[in-house]
Amino acid sequence: MSTPIRQKSAHPKARRARPARRDLLNRLWDLGRIMSTQTVFLHQAIAQSVGLNATDTKCIDLILRGPSDSVTAGWLSEATGLTTGAITHILDRLEKRRFVQRLRDTQDRRKVFIRVRPETLAPLTPKYEAIGRSYLKMIEQYSDRELQLICEYMEKAAETSERELARLIREGRAPSG
Repeated sequence: MSTPIRQKSAHPKARRARPARRDLLNRLWDLGRIMSTQTVFLHQAIAQSVGLNATDTKCIDLILRGPSDSVTAGWLSEATGLTTGAITHILDRLEKRRFVQRLRDTQDRRKVFIRVRPETLAPLTPKYEAIGRSYLKMIEQYSDRELQLICEYMEKAAETSERELARLIREGRAPSG
């Protein structure tokens, strides 16, 4: 499947590389853009099937992978870079659809924890499992060494994305002027 964006953009370091490497860097750059775009729309399609949007379902995923079985809205704001107001709107939608529940801290009533209601994930689970099976079928063709390399690449790509997100969040919150 091809991306709807036809403009090719060169990897910044590709211009200085030897031709074969330049071609590989540009190919990887373009494939990264294509995969990113397709991933966004794939998650949006899944989310829409249950009346949510991709940001909602990604917030559910963050809560599930959070430091404990529940997180605070502030933690979610920090993890996403979204304002507390935007997080409040997301949590309102998720609570209204019964995907999450808000629980007051028993020691500090001002503190509210957000917990995913696992039973509400049932409509999403088969969709994500089907995608998972497709990816597993696709990667079975690779050797253990190739899979190790792919894992290393994905770990480094995830770390880079996390670092870049944190940088963008810092820049967005820095006072201007």
